[in-house]
Amino acid sequence: MRFWGVGNESWGCGGEFAPDEYAVEYRRYTAWVPEFGVKLALIGSGPNGGDLDWTMRFFAKLTEKGKGALGTMYGWALHYYCGTSGAGQAIDFTIDDWYSLLGKATRMESLITEHWSAMGEIDSEHRVKLVVDEWGAWHRAGTEVHPAYLFGQTPTMRDALITALTLDTFHRHADKVAMSNAAQLINNLHCLFLAREDQFIVTPTYHVFAMYAAHQRAQALRTLFAGPAHSGREKDDRWNVAGLAGSASLQGKTLVLTAVNTDAAQPLDAEILLRGAVAQRATVSTLAHPDIHAHNSFAAPNTVEVRTAAIEARGSAFTYRLPPASVSKVTVELAS
Repeated sequence: MRFWGVGNESWGCGGEFAPDEYAVEYRRYTAWVPEFGVKLALIGSGPNGGDLDWTMRFFAKLTEKGKGALGTMYGWALHYYCGTSGAGQAIDFTIDDWYSLLGKATRMESLITEHWSAMGEIDSEHRVKLVVDEWGAWHRAGTEVHPAYLFGQTPTMRDALITALTLDTFHRHADKVAMSNAAQLINNLHCLFLAREDQFIVTPTYHVFAMYAAHQRAQALRTLFAGPAHSGREKDDRWNVAGLAGSASLQGKTLVLTAVNTDAAQPLDAEILLRGAVAQRATVSTLAHPDIHAHNSFAAPNTVEVRTAAIEARGSAFTYRLPPASVSKVTVELAS
């Protein structure tokens, strides 16, 4: 086992520490750790959302005896749940709830850049990377597959788009984020699977992870997206979300572009421009459904699923119509 978290949410249920206190405890428990032939990667218990004070005070105290202490740390764990919106319902939500929750999910971008900047005030070489190991939606109880399952919820297309927007954010900041994890796998919060007795199904969230696996071990590319923005109101707050967002990567001559159309009702005709490359052919895998509340269940396990087809893509520019409320993966084979 290489990766070890040194505490968890030490600002709260993991000890109720002040950041200075936790830094002393981190130094204490990492002063000497037997590796048994495995190069350990130790991960510090980082901030709750936008708590920059936790990050700055921890790193200041950690390096009080010298910056050599940074050498013991592989990652700094950031936790951020975009939570829920409106009445907190996982399935029964409004259009405002749709846009406001997607807007909350995109806050991940600023959290990454702000904490990265704060870390850099002490760790100027950025030896320590961010590890976002808890994130996603957190709805009220009521849609769990069994009442005994703690924090259970049924993911819908809205949760699928939250997943895609978040993973694309991580890809755009691949130089900063060394690891990211959906902390709950089955029957809990932002999960990939639902199970009960001998029944087992995948959720829309799973499909996004499966689609985005094509980015793994590839080189992240710089991308620019432009499209009409949307907004949703929640009480006195208004949350904005880009109409089009995504990321891209390159592995050999294969370019993978993932894109999210956040418009709940309208398709988006996108022009895809390649800089310094020429497309030979392309396929697109799309996760979409006419109903933004759509979800899989034991009775209907394939309500939400991915469809793949070839598209016309030659040269340095081509177009593709993204369905409303969709996640798309465009795989482009480039000319040699």
